[in-house]
Amino acid sequence: MEEIKQYLNQISPVSTNSWSQIKEILTKKTYSKNTFFAKTGRIENKFGIVLNGVLRAYISKDNGSQYTKTFFTPVYFKTPISFIGAFSSLVTYTVNEVSIEALTNVTLLEGKYDNWLYLISENREIAEWSRKLTELFFIGKEQREFEYFTFQADHRYLLFRERYPELENLINQYYIAQFIGITPTQLSRIRKKMLIK
Repeated sequence: MEEIKQYLNQISPVSTNSWSQIKEILTKKTYSKNTFFAKTGRIENKFGIVLNGVLRAYISKDNGSQYTKTFFTPVYFKTPISFIGAFSSLVTYTVNEVSIEALTNVTLLEGKYDNWLYLISENREIAEWSRKLTELFFIGKEQREFEYFTFQADHRYLLFRERYPELENLINQYYIAQFIGITPTQLSRIRKKMLIK
């Protein structure tokens, strides 16, 4: 739990009192590999903080292909994206369009988003933390979009390895290829080319 508190404090300082309020609405949950934290077609009302394991958020296209949007990773990873949820559905109370799947066995702290909204309305410190987290998500999304449309595939792969060094041997290469916007065959060629150098 101390790691979680440190993770929160990196975003915005959280007092002992605020941390106690946050802990009260969270319950430890586990998800087996290939099970879903969030599914399309339903209105979601839960969020979590990843303690162990890796999940991915993805969109399914009409032709059956998928696009991996985000990897959710534990707080101790180099680039933790540990606050997890189907945020569009949570915020707008509409049907969810993004699946969130466990790529490994996962342990997380899970809570109801309604309870989180109540904390935000009652606790200015938690509200400030939530605002800063939202800003970081937006900045990260904008940066990823810029890189996706302007960088060559090998450059995007190098950035992935730099930011997520722990993921390379943890998850299927197929998901990494989806994430950086190339085919598994292209990814294999890029990796071979880098090994030769």
